[in-house]
Amino acid sequence: MATRAKTPLSLLVGLSRTLREPVLAAMTDATTVVVAVDQDELARRGVLSWRVQDSSGPIDAGDFEVGDDCGACQLIESLVPLLGTLVERARWDHVVLVAPPAMEARPIVATLVSELPELVVDTVTCVVDAVLLVEQLSGDELLAERGLALGLPDRRNVAELTARQIEYADVCVLANAHRSATSERVHNLLIHLNPRTTVVDADLVGVPTGPVARTGRFHFAAAEAWAGEPSSTDRVQPSADGVTTVWWRSTRPLHPTRLNDALEAIVNGVVRSRGVVWLANRPTQRVRWESAGCSVSLGTLGEWSETDHLAECTVVATGMGLDPARLQSILDACLLTESELASLDWKDLEDPFGGVL
Repeated sequence: MATRAKTPLSLLVGLSRTLREPVLAAMTDATTVVVAVDQDELARRGVLSWRVQDSSGPIDAGDFEVGDDCGACQLIESLVPLLGTLVERARWDHVVLVAPPAMEARPIVATLVSELPELVVDTVTCVVDAVLLVEQLSGDELLAERGLALGLPDRRNVAELTARQIEYADVCVLANAHRSATSERVHNLLIHLNPRTTVVDADLVGVPTGPVARTGRFHFAAAEAWAGEPSSTDRVQPSADGVTTVWWRSTRPLHPTRLNDALEAIVNGVVRSRGVVWLANRPTQRVRWESAGCSVSLGTLGEWSETDHLAECTVVATGMGLDPARLQSILDACLLTESELASLDWKDLEDPFGGVL
């Protein structure tokens, strides 16, 4: 008996539902079934609403209960049986999954790859607004302040969501480019944030001018590698049209107090940074570094002894009009000096990050 071919799935993400509509239309044809999830009723009824449709019209609809829980977690858990049922019907050659505006692609894809082997993730497409993108990446507004949080535990900001959606996408559709005076700069910014992505312009009514589904471009290992920890093999784009990416590395640890005092200066002009750092008062601990807009977050990543290399600091930062020498100088000034390396008892240093690590 011949093995049944896997069904390709294209995932559509993006903050603007309006801009996604013409892109969704371009992703579908007579052989496609669409599963669209929205969060309009989340705040009022504690549910994520879903609908299934194909070229013949609506097929089914319902709600995923969320309540006070993590909406992203509940969505992922509930999608698996729904998608599994659709694939089992074997009526369609292609599935398009439309995520809620505040959903990131990475956790959805990771679950589909591990739990639905009858599906193959084919393309992750993200729609961005050329007019608003820099503003969305540069501020500190929380999703909750826009009424977009996926449940009470969701404390992400708009910049963090926007950056993560872009960083995991195979295709970024640049909408409203005709309304932006800096569309070329925005194009460069997208490539700096994700060298894997292909930028496709949308026309005057929002229809993409290139392929956005069934491209075969998604590669799970490559997507995870770029969205995860920076690697020395990662490709950093050359500066262009005011967009610059800075790669900073040191084999010395950071002084926690000086780093804390410098956070505002570090993210000034930076729209996105990621990395792993070594704090002197936590000599065995790997610390995740991440910033989006005006916000910086630190988290634990385990022990340095669990890796194949010695403790070090690595930060990759992308910005508009960024001065690489200035940023590197600020970060260098946060490192332990030669005399401190020789004389300080590192563990006795004040710990300003005790509440988050």
